[in-house]
Formats: sequence, C-alpha cells, structure tokens
Amino acid sequence: MRYVGAVPRAWTLLPLILLGAPATVRAEVGVADFSPLYERQLLGLDDFSYDSGWFPMDGPLQLRLVVHAGNSVEISMPGEGHYDWAEQAIRFVGAPEAGALRFDIGLQIDAKVRFDVLGLKWESDIIGPYDYAVLAEDFFTPYLLPGNPERPVVIDDETDPATVVAVPVTPDILVAAGNLNVDAYAILQGSLAGQAIEASADAPQPVFASVTEEGTLASLPAGAGPQPDPFLVDGALVCDLTASPTLVLKPTLVMEILGQEYEIADIEIPIELPPFAENIRFDAITMSFPRPAAVEPTTGADSEGDSHGMSGGEDEPTGGGAPETGSTGEDAPSSTDPDGPASGDHSAGGDDGCGCRSDGSSCSPGVLALLGLARRRRGRRG
Repeated sequence: MRYVGAVPRAWTLLPLILLGAPATVRAEVGVADFSPLYERQLLGLDDFSYDSGWFPMDGPLQLRLVVHAGNSVEISMPGEGHYDWAEQAIRFVGAPEAGALRFDIGLQIDAKVRFDVLGLKWESDIIGPYDYAVLAEDFFTPYLLPGNPERPVVIDDETDPATVVAVPVTPDILVAAGNLNVDAYAILQGSLAGQAIEASADAPQPVFASVTEEGTLASLPAGAGPQPDPFLVDGALVCDLTASPTLVLKPTLVMEILGQEYEIADIEIPIELPPFAENIRFDAITMSFPRPAAVEPTTGADSEGDSHGMSGGEDEPTGGGAPETGSTGEDAPSSTDPDGPASGDHSAGGDDGCGCRSDGSSCSPGVLALLGLARRRRGRRG
C-alpha cells in the first residue's frame, strides 16, 4: 500500500518515541520570607551628659540641670525574596507600607536649686533623676532601593512639649518655698535609604548577585540540579542612615523668699546629641527555595490517537483513497507476486494496517515505523 499526501503523525513522533526527550524543570517562582530587622543603640545614657552650670549668672535665685541622654533606632523591612527558576534569577518584593523607621530618644534630668537673698543662703541636694522618652517614626514600602518612589524616608519632626519635672522645692527654712517644672521636647532629623540587597549562595558553586533597583531581577544561577535542593540563598540589606536629634528643655522655677517672689522662666536650653551618619549592613537572612518538580516529556505512547494514527486520521488515506488488496492498482501486488507479503503476514496490508502477525504477536510502534521507512515497494513485474 502507498501513502499519498501528508506523512502520518505517528511517524513524526518517531524521534521522540525512540530517543525520548529530556526532562525539563517546571517554570515556577519560589517565595521565601525576607524581612530584615535592624536595632541599635546609637547613644547610651552613660555615653552622653550635659551640665548647664548655674544660671542665670549672678542671680539671687539660680538653677542647675544635669542631663544624661541617649537614643536608639529600629528599622523593620518586611517582604519576600522571589526566585525565578526559569530565569535563574532573584528579586525582592517589600510588603506595602509595612516598613518602619523608629527613633527612641530618652533622657534623665537631675536638678539643683540655690539662692542668696539678703544674706540668706540655701542650696538643695540633687532633685531627681526624672526620665523622659520620645518616639519618632515613619512608615514606607521596603526596601527603599533606587526606583522606590518613597526613597529616601525622611523624618523631620518636632514633638509637643511634655512636662518631665514637676516638684515642690521646700528648703529646711520656713521663709522660703517654691516649685520647679521642666518641660522638654525633641527635634529630630533623620533619613534612611536602601543601597542594595546582596545575595549569595555556596552551592552548587559560589555565586553572588547584587540587587540595586527596586523589584528587579538579578542573575543568581542555581544550576541544573537535581542538587542542591533546596537552593539556599543568603540575603543582606545595605542602607544609609542618618540621625541628628536635639533635646530642648524649658525650666520654670518660682520661689517666694522672705516674702519676695523670684522666678526663672521663659528659657529654652537646646541639647544637641551627637549626630549619626553611617552605611549599615543588616544581618544576613537565609532563604530556602525548594526545586520545582521536573516535568517528564510526553511520548506517542501517551496518546492513543497518535500511537494508532495509522488509520482513520485526517492525514492518512481513507478506505476509498487507495486500492484495496487484490485490486488491479498499479502499486498493489497480486496474490501471486513473489515479492508480495508472505503467507500470514499482514504488516504491509489488510483492513486494519496495525502491523500484527498471524501468530497473534505484534510489532512495537517504533520498530514498525522503522521497517516502514526502510522498505521499498516494488511495482508489478511485467
């Protein structure tokens, strides 16, 4: 029999049937938590002190303030690392408006009072200490890399005054009494900007990537696998941080001495804490990306229509499109043709064209296809 027109689809699958196709890795994106956190005491209470000295100078009533101050910072950057297995690359996606920059400023105040009125002198012991703390914060979408419209985050804040000290001043003499109040507020200037997220892995070989644009992919090859599984990646955020806090004290001291009222008021004492400006590196976070399952190729044996596509397919001839066995068609061998099929062998003709032998056994589709390709048909001998 002869095929006219398109080659049967079962033949086009022959290379896949015989040789098979390599397994491929499913195109997936692995997701892992990446939430850097930075906490640091920029200045401890024991590291900074301020002594106002006695003021006003040469006044009959004088006040002295001794201040210990400190501040700390907390930076929170919640988000995720995304590993694209098809691209063999990594990117980082921050949680919307979940990032936070917080400055915590505190101080302790000690005070002393003295007066010299009409020869009557008195000096108090230290009053205090009194504690004061103020929090300044701002929120944003991590990771504040270039391309993030919120970069840099800037805090330029002045808090409302709060009363830190409110204490009576009672000398051990009956001719003097009064009250001391100290209000305080803070002026804080600070900024935060991300510079890069550095990612690295040790297996299957040491690789390194630096993500310097918000949300962009950076190549970080994981290898063809199957090992290592999971693919472990260390990520470290690098940022620039500045802080310049100033504490302002507003003391008010009112005393009545020998029937005369004396007052120290309407004074502001600014106390500048040491500024901070540094490139900081967050602690590295290990992210785990399990390898996607490999996808095995589909072969002709998986599709009944293709594996038996030698009959009834649109690309094969129909029953009326080719001469039947025993007809007088030019290419159809006669039953007496010495080169025709052997007795009982239906591999070259028959109603089903399935390649079965009379003994009940069958050839595999791949072998049948090879035999069909190698065999040359002979015309009728004249």
